[in-house]
Amino acid sequence: MKKFFNTAGPNQPDIHYTVWREDGIRPILELIEQRKYFTHHAPRQSGKTTLLQELCKRLNQEGKYLALNITVESAQAARDNVLEANRVVLHALKSSLEAVGESAPDIEPYFPDKNSVELYLKKFCEKNKKPVILIIDEIDSMAGESLIALLRQLRAGYALRPNAFPQSIILNGVRDLKDYRIYSREEDTWLTGGSCFNIKAKSVRLGNFTLEDVKELFSQHEAERGQKLASGLVETIYELTQGQPWLCNALGEQMCFELFPNESVLDEHHLHEAKEALILSRATHIDQLYYRLEDPRIRQIVIPMLSGEDVSRFPQEDLEYARDLGLLHPDSKVVQIANPLYKEILPREMTYALQHGMAFEPHWYELPDGKLNYKKLMDEFVQFWREHGQIEFYALEVTPHTLFMAWLQRLVNGGGIIHREYALGRKRLDILVTFAGERFISEIKLYRGEKTLSDGLNQICEYLDQIGLSEGYLMIFQKNLATDEDSRYRTEEVEHMGKRVWVYWL
Repeated sequence: MKKFFNTAGPNQPDIHYTVWREDGIRPILELIEQRKYFTHHAPRQSGKTTLLQELCKRLNQEGKYLALNITVESAQAARDNVLEANRVVLHALKSSLEAVGESAPDIEPYFPDKNSVELYLKKFCEKNKKPVILIIDEIDSMAGESLIALLRQLRAGYALRPNAFPQSIILNGVRDLKDYRIYSREEDTWLTGGSCFNIKAKSVRLGNFTLEDVKELFSQHEAERGQKLASGLVETIYELTQGQPWLCNALGEQMCFELFPNESVLDEHHLHEAKEALILSRATHIDQLYYRLEDPRIRQIVIPMLSGEDVSRFPQEDLEYARDLGLLHPDSKVVQIANPLYKEILPREMTYALQHGMAFEPHWYELPDGKLNYKKLMDEFVQFWREHGQIEFYALEVTPHTLFMAWLQRLVNGGGIIHREYALGRKRLDILVTFAGERFISEIKLYRGEKTLSDGLNQICEYLDQIGLSEGYLMIFQKNLATDEDSRYRTEEVEHMGKRVWVYWL
């Protein structure tokens, strides 16, 4: 069977294109050698489980250690039932030992002791001739007393390593242990993961694919299927995804298998079609991005970014939390959305229902030569805003931005491209629309006083200059500041800094 791109669950190298990430393995091996207990984390569908499973196989093949890989996801339902959670963990340990050909102690003698996991680990580590390496996957799926009890049992045996307890334990999950907030009914208080597991030496975060990783991924496809990518296309994929592993694989799956399996050479047109199909598919990974906005800690950061607000004032721990979940770029010195694809997905997901409720034919804006009548598009949006401006998306301040993007998206689905520039700290959103080879600039600002117009004109003209255009559209939203609709909704044409700007007051 020929290999293909994986978009669901851990990789199986015999059927999936698989990139071996030496940069992710190196720090883990160093900590194992130092007999450290540590956490390993990355956003969902980043390849962390695949990496640790392959590491486990490698360690067992080399023969220096006995490496065990278990998942505790099934213990999630136990919550405050410590005995039931322990039973799940013990079954997982027993199965893992048997899977690598080891004689596994029976688990029944260890019940009903609440420290049964600790005792079981001591038992088989004492008998085993090799130091044991234990990987516990999906650790953050557990909750309540059962999670507290497990962390404390692992902590209790720490001093006995490596002869009577695992030499190294790796807790694998989405978030760093310090972000765990666990309510203890017994103690009637909130505890942090760090306080329950204060022997943690380090937190290792698995990064995204490098450009070389993405090249390796698609070179495997070229070798397997004979389908080539045009020069520079891999670099474009990397720029679009910033190396997020699931996005790279999902774009490859859409482009190479779903849409254009018979094309001998793929180019940017094929990539654009694949990107649109991926977003419209509303895959679980994409839906989860929108679901994250239900978390107040995430919403307070992401929503202001849509309107260009400065988010550096938020607590560092909240920003780190958003990075851990994959919504913010992990390495950028400035706070920004993780990648250009997420920048597009988030506002589109927020207005998904509204886009599909717009009952009009989207081709009326095209001129006879196939070009876009952008001025007419903007004029019609004024009427749309009059009718729908009362809708509120999470926060009043971001409603104009989300409504305009819903309007634009519905219109340009027929062949245009929207680029959103979140000008953080400058209180604006710049939007570049490309259609039939032409480019159009719109800028959104909220009215904040007399300087709003002059600031907006300066900013849009600077952006026009950067893009190399001579005219643009500035929208200033002044909700509830005018009672007379005719004076509130008006348009004026302004010459500024050698540019022509249509100013829309809404």
